Amino acid sequence: MQTSNNYNRSRYRLGIWFTAPAVIVLLIVLAYPIIASLVLSFLKVRFGGDGLTFAWHGVTNYTDLFTNQLFREALFRSVYFTVVEVAAVIFLALSVALMLNHPLGRSAFYRVVLLVPWALSPVANAVLWKWIYNANYGILNQSLIGLGLIKENIIWLGTPWLALNMILIADVWKAVPFIALLMLAGLQNIPSYLYKAARLDGANAWQQFVHVTLPGLKTTLVISVVLQSIWALKVFDLIYVLTKGSPADSTVLLNYLSWRETFSNLDVGYGAAIANVLFILMFMLALVYIRALRPRQTAQRDG
Repeated sequence: MQTSNNYNRSRYRLGIWFTAPAVIVLLIVLAYPIIASLVLSFLKVRFGGDGLTFAWHGVTNYTDLFTNQLFREALFRSVYFTVVEVAAVIFLALSVALMLNHPLGRSAFYRVVLLVPWALSPVANAVLWKWIYNANYGILNQSLIGLGLIKENIIWLGTPWLALNMILIADVWKAVPFIALLMLAGLQNIPSYLYKAARLDGANAWQQFVHVTLPGLKTTLVISVVLQSIWALKVFDLIYVLTKGSPADSTVLLNYLSWRETFSNLDVGYGAAIANVLFILMFMLALVYIRALRPRQTAQRDG
């Protein structure tokens, strides 16, 4: 027994030495920026001829957040954007995954085509949609006019509420492929004998979906919702390329507001406070993600 304990301690120490470089890199790359952002949020940073000056500002940056109308509006829009985008992505991705899991949709060609939107770089995707939404010669206006659905060009990014929803559509288009493949993997892990048993019990297609498919996708659905919520909260490139927050700040979300306050208005402390609020929201979602994975990992260890 003593020999076994010594062996386990030696393995543990050796494991620490092997993982130490990776842990140090993670601390530098991840922990330092988080700590620096937290410290900056309690400071008043000024740019002058002598460079940067730092003064203690306490919690003023945080109290200013909740008295600032633009922040409250950006928070509301971020919540709206996240909820609607996640609902749309999950619905469309699940529909696509079900089609790809059907015998007629299992060709590798369909999966390659599905990956095209996801494979585009974020900026390239944003530029693509900027051309599509162009009010004068964009393909969206031309297509709708050709179909007789509209009579004149619409300025898609010129109306506050419409512009935000157009950005949402562009983000959904890029997000669906990855989530669809994630759900496809979940569908393929559901044992086929469960469907056979359901059919023997007289269950129709809808009942099989409700009582077999959805329970089998429970963990995958939770992971998809959490991941997509995090990605929706930190959307930036689409806003920067398509609208830069206009018209009338109607497309300013939290991530873009943090960037603008920091690098355009040069209010570093206030921008850091906004970023920290966003970080807390994403951290809470990450905890949900970890909790969703835990039952699966426990089951695998017990098996």
